[in-house]
Amino acid sequence: MPAMIKRWLRRRLQLDASARELRLGDTNRQRGALVKKGRLVALRAHVPANRDAFQRWYADREIASLLRHDLEPLTMPQSRGYFDTFILPLSARGTCFAIHERKTKRLIGTTALTDRAPGKDGVSALFRIVIGEKDVWGNGYGTEATRLVVETAFDALALDEVRLEVFQHNNRALRAYMRVGFEVTGEHVEWVSRKKTELRVIEMRLSRHRYHALNSGQPDGVRKSLANGREKRQVRRAEREAALVRRRTDRADRMPTKPDDSLGTLQTPEPGVD
Repeated sequence: MPAMIKRWLRRRLQLDASARELRLGDTNRQRGALVKKGRLVALRAHVPANRDAFQRWYADREIASLLRHDLEPLTMPQSRGYFDTFILPLSARGTCFAIHERKTKRLIGTTALTDRAPGKDGVSALFRIVIGEKDVWGNGYGTEATRLVVETAFDALALDEVRLEVFQHNNRALRAYMRVGFEVTGEHVEWVSRKKTELRVIEMRLSRHRYHALNSGQPDGVRKSLANGREKRQVRRAEREAALVRRRTDRADRMPTKPDDSLGTLQTPEPGVD
């Protein structure tokens, strides 16, 4: 009898271990490998299970108005192809990340560093992010995710500069980038032909030197106070620059011009993980 009990216990333990492995496998399929974590969010590798959420975000008109240069949501075939041919390969190369809420482990967004290129100030890349779950907007998740990606860019990917573009009407994103340390470097206007409207795009950058200077040797309270002061000054400067561009554009619009049939329609960029 004791021998039978021992065999039964061994068999039971083996079954329990197999069940735990299966559950772990399911969890890993639902969440990719951890890349970097903060207090609020964690960056993980993308997995195919993230596709449905990604497609839902990019089908949302409000989100499209904040990140798509044509201001239009993606269709289901477009977003599926984009996720499978762009997001997953970039994530496998370590430059695209799923954003998970740490408290619930829920997938809430996606972010990436793309268009890596050399320049006069070193190697830079274009930062893109979207917090797709709108119920977590305004909680600082985007700010922390931006900071985590910037740290990865400078410390792990050896970038010298991170640049980005943000629509002028996306005030929440603009302020988040300024909190991290991004500076406004310029602005341009795009014509969205299908909407018959102008899209004002603010250009920003953050260098490795500036980021480390802002985040080294200062107590948290002092650093937060300095960041708030910088943010206010940068917002005022961005508003002045935007007003100047608007005045110049208005003057140009009032000037008589000759029709030019050789001008074609502006091409909208490929969709990004903005």
